Amino acid sequence: MHYFLGCDVAKLKIDMSLVDSNGVEILATKVANNTSAITIILSAVATKYMDDRLTVVTESTGIYHLELAKTAYQLGFDCIVFNPILTKQQTKASIRGKKTDKTDATMIARIGLRGEGRQFIPDRYPAVKNYARSAQKLSVLSSSFRRHHEHTSSQLDEHLSAESAELLLGIQKAIDDAKRQLYQDMTISAQGSIFRLLQTITGVGPYIAASLMGEIRDMERFKTAKALIAYSGLDPKIRQSGHTLNSTGRLTKRGSTYLRRNLFIAAGVARQHDEYLKSIYDKKRAEGKSYKVAICVVARKLLAIIRAVWLSGKAYDPNFRPNNP
Repeated sequence: MHYFLGCDVAKLKIDMSLVDSNGVEILATKVANNTSAITIILSAVATKYMDDRLTVVTESTGIYHLELAKTAYQLGFDCIVFNPILTKQQTKASIRGKKTDKTDATMIARIGLRGEGRQFIPDRYPAVKNYARSAQKLSVLSSSFRRHHEHTSSQLDEHLSAESAELLLGIQKAIDDAKRQLYQDMTISAQGSIFRLLQTITGVGPYIAASLMGEIRDMERFKTAKALIAYSGLDPKIRQSGHTLNSTGRLTKRGSTYLRRNLFIAAGVARQHDEYLKSIYDKKRAEGKSYKVAICVVARKLLAIIRAVWLSGKAYDPNFRPNNP
């Protein structure tokens, strides 16, 4: 028998519901959201059903589900994580029409039973990811504070005291110094063959390479370039009307905003210096497409190239032509 343990995760506690392969609930409980409590309940369930298969199922909740997912992974259980939008859709379609922790755990278990979600895989480059995201946030903060500094200085003019002017300059310098240090730490933590290989691709420098590693983590889990593009949120939304499926032309924007932003930056550079990607960009522009649409097409092609280089373990060949993703 295959059992599914649905887990409705909150900051301090987890509501759990165990259902069998027919979707029938056979156990409901509540535990604290910490490693010790999770280990005890998972071990107890596994012992009771030791001759059966157990899959842990949970929503992606930012950070609160990670303790559960990591503990389940370390104990050797399959752990499925899915987008909370599935639970919301299920709730709207149900008679009760509202969210409660007790019933949501059962709903989550049955969503896992249906085969929804993806297998949880721990971050392979957690430090790289955090360094890259922090550096990007500081970059945005630096630009914002610089504009504020310039505006304040121009408005106050001679009324701005020397002490205030010195403090403002000090804040700007501290932000920029912190950003540079994070870039250095990120580069050190990302060292390895993948980091070097990615930088052979036009448009991918040290920061973009490290960010790709942190956000993608494990390329082997993406069986096709289309799957990777969907993960990055660069695939178009689909609208269904009756029996007709149409693309809306807009991006789904699923997944990491950091990944998408850095892919667009890399695509903007690559379309200027890589003949193949430049030809794709020029073709789309000649067709009357906007800059954003053309860059999005280039970003998809670039992502297919990134996947091929990562998986092949070989440096980028400018003559390489990926299949249409």
